Amino acid sequence: MARPRQVSDAEILDAARTCFLEQGPGVSTTVIAKRLGLSQAALFKRFKTKKDLLIAALLPMEMPPFIARLEKGPTPDPIEDQLREIALEISEFFREIVPCVSTLHASGLDKDDLFGHYEIPPPIRTQMAMVSFFTEAVEQGRIRKVPPIETATSFLGTLHVRAFMRHVGSPFIADDPTEYVANVVDLFVHGIEEER
Repeated sequence: MARPRQVSDAEILDAARTCFLEQGPGVSTTVIAKRLGLSQAALFKRFKTKKDLLIAALLPMEMPPFIARLEKGPTPDPIEDQLREIALEISEFFREIVPCVSTLHASGLDKDDLFGHYEIPPPIRTQMAMVSFFTEAVEQGRIRKVPPIETATSFLGTLHVRAFMRHVGSPFIADDPTEYVANVVDLFVHGIEEER
């Protein structure tokens, strides 16, 4: 008799993520198990409930690397270059996470279900790190004195809305974020004041 195929947790989470994103949070665990060639019972031996599977598949388990970079503060490199690189990393993260968060929201789970196991929830930690980055840039005299909370929230917001608009199919959003990010960073660094 053939031995059952071993399926890793990562394979289960990848298949579950695909099913949840394609069919929504109501997709049956039977469908997920079938995609993996497992029984539903085998699936529940690894993830005790569908809610556990949904959260594990759709929430990032680790902090994105851009948070550590922001928490270190600005480097001596030109601030515009740094913001462009950071914005590209954040854009990629938002591109991946926005469909997941939309699906989690549709599931009806509350924020304690989603963020209860984090000491500081990732969205708040991201905002705190961005505020810290802009605060240090002001203190170093790298940028003019701007309100760091509003600046950080605006910067993150414009990257988040791009990911959301792409997710809902806006015809104005290109797949490659490079030009968008360059334009956003230019606006943040140089403003919209008329050139003198």
